Amino acid sequence: MPRGGGRPHPGGPPSRPGSRPDGPGRGRTSGTARGTGRTVLPGILLVLAVLGPLGCGASPAPSDTGPARTAAVKERGAQAAPAPSASAVAAGGFNDTDRGWAQLMAAMDERTLLLLDLVADRASDAELADLARSAKVTHRAELTRLRTILEKTGADGANPHEGHDMKGMVTDDELRKIGAKRGTAFDDLSMTYLREHLEQSVLVSRGEQSAGAAAEARKLAGEVTKRRTEQLAALRPLGG
Repeated sequence: MPRGGGRPHPGGPPSRPGSRPDGPGRGRTSGTARGTGRTVLPGILLVLAVLGPLGCGASPAPSDTGPARTAAVKERGAQAAPAPSASAVAAGGFNDTDRGWAQLMAAMDERTLLLLDLVADRASDAELADLARSAKVTHRAELTRLRTILEKTGADGANPHEGHDMKGMVTDDELRKIGAKRGTAFDDLSMTYLREHLEQSVLVSRGEQSAGAAAEARKLAGEVTKRRTEQLAALRPLGG
């Protein structure tokens, strides 16, 4: 039965520190000052391609601040248009947005698979466990294709989002919180984090569809958008 949007009910798990209002622009915080340096990714993935790790909430080094830095960012931002220039397109037709999207989606999928493993094994709701098991299959298939795309873009294989704390990225702290819950409290908190991942996947994949250059990456982004939308629809009746 629905459990109120996936958020814990009174008597269930406590609210997460720095609880967030609903809405596309909300930030997330933890018991530390996580929220102060964290930025929710924009709907258009160009900002990710232009700013790289800064889009995940990292702060620029002191030497990178000032008029020169501002001018450089503005100049680079002006070059990021939905129709990428020839110089922005790598061999094989991939641009910075394709690579940035694939890097982010791969990192998000890797972290979410850890959550899905827990939910498939421990959810008290059989339908939620079934949804987690099916999502594990699709996430692993996506991950294989994302890694292939990253190889074609010339990415060095490193994860630029390692350790980043952003909306839609399941963190070690969140996994610990979930692991401490049981029964419906476990289900509710799991659905909260799963819903955030699904919603953010749709958001950035739509950005890739708008701003990416390579047909292979844009095709996968379209499939991810459709699949995540279906998964969200399946999650809602369960309380997510």
